[in-house]
This record gives sequence, C-alpha cells and structure tokens, in this order.
Amino acid sequence: MDSKKRMMFILEEDYYFITIKLLAIFKALECYKKPFSDYRKLGLIFEFIKDDRNMKLFRKLIKQDELDIFENEKAVKLFCDSKMDVSIIKRVLFFLEKQEIVSLQKNIKSGNIDVMMLHNEKTEEIFMDDSIKKDVDAALELKKNIRGLKVLKIETLQTKILGYSEVTKWED
Repeated sequence: MDSKKRMMFILEEDYYFITIKLLAIFKALECYKKPFSDYRKLGLIFEFIKDDRNMKLFRKLIKQDELDIFENEKAVKLFCDSKMDVSIIKRVLFFLEKQEIVSLQKNIKSGNIDVMMLHNEKTEEIFMDDSIKKDVDAALELKKNIRGLKVLKIETLQTKILGYSEVTKWED
C-alpha cells in the first residue's frame, strides 16, 4: 500500500510544500509592510523557487540568453504549470487566512486580490525554522532581478521573464 501512495504523491501538490514556498515569497518581498498585489502572480514565482533547475532557467531568461529547444520547452511548460498552480495556491491562501497568517484584500482599483502577511507569533515561529531560508533566498533573487515584483501586473511580469512571444502564444 505504501508504494501506491508514493507513486500517487506529487510534491508540487503538497499543501505544506506550497505553504512554505508562499511564506518564503511573502517574507522576501516584505509583504508584512505592504500587500502583494494580485495573488495570480504567485503561480509563476512559485514555479521558479520550487526547484533549483527552474532558478537556473530563470537566470537565463532574465539575462535574455539564447535558449536551446529543450530550455524553450521547459519555459513553456513552466508557464503552463504556473497557470494550473493558481487554483491550488488560492486554496492555500484561504487556509492561511483562516489561520490568521495572511489577510486577503480586494483591490478596488485593480479588481484583484492582494495578500498581506500578518505579523504575529505564528509567522515569527515559522521563520525561526532554518529550512525556509533557501526558499527566501531564491525569492530574494527574483526580487533583485525584477524591479517592483510585488506590484507589477501579471502580464508585465510574464513579459519580463518569458518575453512577449511566449506569453502571447499561450494566452490566445
């Protein structure tokens, strides 16, 4: 029975895994000071910080280095996966809001949902754990390379990372 469970387990759909990655993003972007604009961007950011290979691809994409055919396919897959991640991320955000770790706010101006990390004992306890440091560092690297990451529109973020042609090819 254990082998069946292991075969069916997908790390990227593990709520604990996703929660840790999201909290690392919120910490790196200082979302306890000002809210993260439009939770849908978290799918793309999550895809990059969840894996070292994805971070290597991010570095190539942001430098606008030439991609080989396999890297280009990986970029397209990453974009598609990021779109599918949004529904799972939304569920995790609702859970975190019930746990009083984040606050979800409707942004009247943009019509999006913004995320504010609450500063309390629960969040302090989470960030005492050293296992989250690697994820915070990866999110800090994204922040360093993309100005205004926290407030960019989702379309702008996709264009900055993936380039105009990739985004429009898959959005249409």
